[in-house]
Amino acid sequence: MNANSQIAKRHTKKRTFDWFFFVIFVILFLYTASLLIPVIWTFLTSVKDNDEYTILDNILGWPSSWRWSNYATAYTNFYVPIQRNGQTYHYTMPYLFWNSILYSVGCAVAATITPCLVAYLCARYPFRFSKVVYAIVLVAMSLPIVGSLPSEIQMSKTLHFFDTFWGIWLMKANFLGIYFLVFYARFKTIPAAYSEAAKIDGASNTRVLWQVILPLAKDTLFTVFLLNFVTFWNDYQIPMVYLPSHPVAAYGMFLFQNSTVTEISYTPVKLAGILLMTLPILLISLIFSRRLMTNINVGGIKE
Repeated sequence: MNANSQIAKRHTKKRTFDWFFFVIFVILFLYTASLLIPVIWTFLTSVKDNDEYTILDNILGWPSSWRWSNYATAYTNFYVPIQRNGQTYHYTMPYLFWNSILYSVGCAVAATITPCLVAYLCARYPFRFSKVVYAIVLVAMSLPIVGSLPSEIQMSKTLHFFDTFWGIWLMKANFLGIYFLVFYARFKTIPAAYSEAAKIDGASNTRVLWQVILPLAKDTLFTVFLLNFVTFWNDYQIPMVYLPSHPVAAYGMFLFQNSTVTEISYTPVKLAGILLMTLPILLISLIFSRRLMTNINVGGIKE
């Protein structure tokens, strides 16, 4: 009887309704809906006729006719005019996307590899200067740097970095940021036994880094790269200042949104251009969703 009563109690506990998880589920469901509903509305509005959107006041309803030509209009008028040698050149969307890829990938690589290497040296080699570097990173993150843009522009022109992709890549190769702390914490979690075993087998310090340490930290490395890529892809201010002859898609989106040209002054066309701009980031999120959700604090030892 005692055993049967215990089994019955267990089944009763399993059937007990958990209000805490129900409340969490409702909150997460509402939060997800708040993110998806604006995207769905943007898509439905982008395929509406402007008269239907304004005159008929069909702002929230289903489109009566799917006007896919809005995307063609947005694509045709999505360009950046650049003055060069007294002439005006129109850089269209394919050129803007290509510039965005060069800018985003190059800057993301520089902004990922540099803090990774510096953090590795500070975390794995306990010399006195490593503490100074660590302190410099903390101070640089806590103190706001105001008024440095004019001097940076003058420096980039003096060093011939201005208006070149390789110049902006070098300018982004610094370790002063949060990702230095991320890599520093990651390298601290990797046991020293891996490096010691490799050195016993005759591996040099460089080989230990490239064949032992970095493979263990590849999830962190790739996640930081993706986050940097998304950040630089959405950046239009830095390319507008330092790459005036090489406009990127984010700068084109800025001009597109503020344009007064009749063809793209309508809300559905502007929303169509916004969705065209989100396609690369959407594809990256779908392809590398597991990478972005990876636990970057996992160690190398398995028990």
